[in-house]
Amino acid sequence: MGVTASLATLSAGALPAELSQPKPEKVEIYSFSKLFQFLNYNELAAMFKESGLDGIDLTVRKGGHVEPENVETDLPKAVNAAQKNGITLPSIVTDISDADDPLTLRVIRTASENGVKFYRMAYYRYDYQKSMPDNLESFRTRMEKLAELNAKFNISGGYQNHNGSNFGGNSWEIWEVIKNMDKKWIGCFFDIYHGVVEGLQSWPNAMRVIAPYVTQRYIKDFYLSATEKNARVVVCELGNGMVNFNQYFRICKELNMNQPFCLHVEYELFNKDEEKNLSHAEKYKKALMIMKRDTETLKSMI
Repeated sequence: MGVTASLATLSAGALPAELSQPKPEKVEIYSFSKLFQFLNYNELAAMFKESGLDGIDLTVRKGGHVEPENVETDLPKAVNAAQKNGITLPSIVTDISDADDPLTLRVIRTASENGVKFYRMAYYRYDYQKSMPDNLESFRTRMEKLAELNAKFNISGGYQNHNGSNFGGNSWEIWEVIKNMDKKWIGCFFDIYHGVVEGLQSWPNAMRVIAPYVTQRYIKDFYLSATEKNARVVVCELGNGMVNFNQYFRICKELNMNQPFCLHVEYELFNKDEEKNLSHAEKYKKALMIMKRDTETLKSMI
């Protein structure tokens, strides 16, 4: 049978399995604006758009792209710049930790009014004068009050697992506190980099336990710089470090995870000489190259 005849005999119900499978839904990719605060809102949006990103995860915190005290005037400007450049601003990084803080209401209300879907919370510190269970109960109470406020404004708060001695160094801690909450209002921004740093061998277990509560997936890479006496964690170009992304994406697929990715480019953009001598345009060009490279790497992994 010729090729034409073969094609003619195929019907919608007789397509080969590999052709009849629906294409997977597109997963959105945002990126963290922390290292790009030398750019104004329009430059930031233009760079992220040219890099192939879908959105911005904007710092709205002390020293960030938007100072919390100026959120009502400055956040709409950033959102407008994103829209003009054809991308979104769905997520912000904040200092929010308590519903009773007057700034919390202002940031959440303004973010919601401007179409922001997510905000990252600040980190909670353990009080070692209290027992660990008492600490967790205190964090739970604070998060429950935030969840109530989030529901009122239809926005989702997220707590990032972050290596170190603060609450949430291990995802199991976060799970213990939020396991009975509605992830629509309080979830976890699971960071695979910090997950691997804290649990070099056991991170898949931590990922699996927190997976039902994950609302964003943070992506970055690292290596260890070791001496005879100690080792330090060094953030590096995506795909060049210790994170086993093949295993990570297999687990994502196994657990049917389709949350947005937030790419964190947090390694040095410019050395000391470049920081001092490069023009603004030259810094923009180099930062764009780095962002585009890591974005393309992440897309190839996906």
